[in-house]
Amino acid sequence: MTSSLNLTEQENNPYVWATIGEADLELFDKHLKDFVPQNSFDAHAHLWQVADLGTPTPSLAAAGPAEVTRAVYDDRLSQWMPDRCPSGGLFFPFPTRKLDVDSANRFMAEQMQGDPNSRGLMILTPTQNREQVEQQVLDDHFVGFKVYHLFAEREETLFAQCEEYIPEWGWELAEKHGLVIMLHMVLPKALAELENQVYIREHCEKYPNARLILAHAARGFCGRHTVEGIASLRGLDNVYFDTSAVCEPEAFEAILKTFGPTRLLFGADFCVTEMRSRCVNLADGFLWLDEIRPNFERSRFAKPTLLGLESLLALKQACRNQFLNDEDVEQVFCHAARRLLDIPLTKELPNVQEAYKQAKEIIPGGTQLLSKRPEMFAPDQWPAYYREAHGCEVIDIEGNRFIDMSLGGILSTILGYSDPDVNAAVIRRVSLGSMSTLQTDDEVKLAQRLLDIHPWAQNARFTRSGGETMAVAVRIARASTQRDHVAICGYHGWHDWYLSANLAEPTTDGSASQLDGHLLPGLEPRGVPAGLAGTAHTFHYNRLDELDAIIKKHGDKLAAIVMEPTRQTDPDPGFLEGVRERCNRNGARLVFDEISIGWRLCLGGAHLKFGVEPDLAVFAKALGNGFPIGAVIGTKETMQAAQNSFISSTFWTEGVGPAAALACVQKMQECNVPEHLRKIGSLVMNGWEELGRKHRLPVKPAGRPEGALLTFTHPQAAAITTLMTAEMLKKGFLAGGAFNAMLAHETRHVESYLDALDEVFATLAEAISTNTIEKRIGGPIKHTGFSRLT
Repeated sequence: MTSSLNLTEQENNPYVWATIGEADLELFDKHLKDFVPQNSFDAHAHLWQVADLGTPTPSLAAAGPAEVTRAVYDDRLSQWMPDRCPSGGLFFPFPTRKLDVDSANRFMAEQMQGDPNSRGLMILTPTQNREQVEQQVLDDHFVGFKVYHLFAEREETLFAQCEEYIPEWGWELAEKHGLVIMLHMVLPKALAELENQVYIREHCEKYPNARLILAHAARGFCGRHTVEGIASLRGLDNVYFDTSAVCEPEAFEAILKTFGPTRLLFGADFCVTEMRSRCVNLADGFLWLDEIRPNFERSRFAKPTLLGLESLLALKQACRNQFLNDEDVEQVFCHAARRLLDIPLTKELPNVQEAYKQAKEIIPGGTQLLSKRPEMFAPDQWPAYYREAHGCEVIDIEGNRFIDMSLGGILSTILGYSDPDVNAAVIRRVSLGSMSTLQTDDEVKLAQRLLDIHPWAQNARFTRSGGETMAVAVRIARASTQRDHVAICGYHGWHDWYLSANLAEPTTDGSASQLDGHLLPGLEPRGVPAGLAGTAHTFHYNRLDELDAIIKKHGDKLAAIVMEPTRQTDPDPGFLEGVRERCNRNGARLVFDEISIGWRLCLGGAHLKFGVEPDLAVFAKALGNGFPIGAVIGTKETMQAAQNSFISSTFWTEGVGPAAALACVQKMQECNVPEHLRKIGSLVMNGWEELGRKHRLPVKPAGRPEGALLTFTHPQAAAITTLMTAEMLKKGFLAGGAFNAMLAHETRHVESYLDALDEVFATLAEAISTNTIEKRIGGPIKHTGFSRLT
């Protein structure tokens, strides 16, 4: 916000650096001191020489000393932020149309010398020389560019398109050197303008190594403009926002909802901070109060304070409205900008590996899910804990960012992490109350929607997790047939009915064996009642002969055949039909476990694709896009047995799960998710094959695009995969022997992943040729199945 108005001595001049009064200090002490952490970093502040600004000189810039140095900044902010003055900042010159750009940039470089806690941006204009700019970046250690509409070649620059004042070669330099570009966009509706949305997205995707900071919360002076446009930037990995001079919370909240606190950078906007003014939403625009010179003496309650304090109050309100805790607020004020600019943090954050070591001391098994143990990926290197997850980006508790090209929330987040539509439904339900003596009718709506998608089914019951949902389905099958035995194909959870298969026919050394060929080897049945031995019998996929042997021996006792309709391979012609026919002939129930494959091949259960109808189908994982929900649907004949067996749980009646599932299913009905998963997964699998040939690695992709597996046909396959994972972590990717695509994955994510994998495959090839695989890992080799942690 600048002004070059000529003011007479008689006029009330708002463009002065206000004298700090007791009311200002009282306001800060009462409302902000406990909110603003110490050692904050100011990501938006000006330093200048008045002589460089040209004429007419902006009144506010001229109101200070002739040289506004780093020391002047410290002095002013410490007056109204006592004990909370930022200890570092991102500084750049004050812009004017007549600015002496070269002199202003030289002055900025001088101010940054000897200040290891701060960084500088240089002014960039379309008329500068590319080679000279690049050399100045290198010589003066600038971390990037500040671009302004004022340098567009037009009279009314507030209507300038971004390309009018940002030279394309500026982006090219930012990409080459990993620089920051700070953009104060214009056009009347800022981020709500399609032209700005397209420009930002195209350039952030084209130049992924450049980092873009959208100043003023994406110029959110009218907060609804940022609210309206923020979704257009969702999923971009290299876009950030600062809080500078925005005085209402809406824009901040939109950014926090979409990108989280690690992408919102505190910025004061010195010297605008020193005015007694603020900006307010007004219809579909905004108004700076200093432009209308309000007479505050006429108000009984209003007393103006510094704009810097107004902006902090708005930021506090946004953080409170989004339920951020002190650690989250520290990200905004202290850590996010320093990480972006590669400045050491002023506070030691939790060590993710030490945290997991502690967990193993007090949590048996270290985690609640075997598939999330770091030992399954790269022991002592894989990060166990995350603080944020958005789209396909994961941020661990140390603040390290990763693109997840691995398990996709163990197949539970088919839309991507923190999907906005699902989150909105959940937040609504939480705000209205997620539990009471009654239950929400969302479960009725969800039941009807699932039955509409699966016309063969007439009834539904709900749980909150996959394993227990399978247990419910088996209970219903047993109750409806009054039989005890089950035939099993594949993996179906941890409950006694399933693990009892490993009680049936132990190997000669007494170890578990029957389930070893069904996804997870080594599942020990300790604690499973011995009386269940012989009630669960296993057969392999596409092996009707093995199923026939079970039926021949136990057919009159068989309650159900429990299997996935498919997982990594399609059924042989007639296989699923043959299973269905045998159930009909023997009076057993056919139970399809759709927990992992459901919704990935088609809308609903994968069995719909193959045209075989079960008696029961079980869903979980993707059904709620990461929120706990499980469902059993089935024919009325079979499902009514649930009324004759006690199947009941308090938390099956909470409201979050059904709300999430309704929103998730609705989105899957609106978007062709399976087609997208197939496209992304195919790109990955093709990339594996091409890179394997290029580097002469024994690569063997397996599975299907919607759930891809990467294996190595080598005696040290586990060690090779571990080394690959460890090297990819260094490059910012969660990657292992499997890839589960999500709707949030885009082609650019695959391209950057394969670029990184190209380099890692070269390392793998060298390690194999020199027999140094294990030596290069830097830790133990990954586990390949269930085992006790020590």
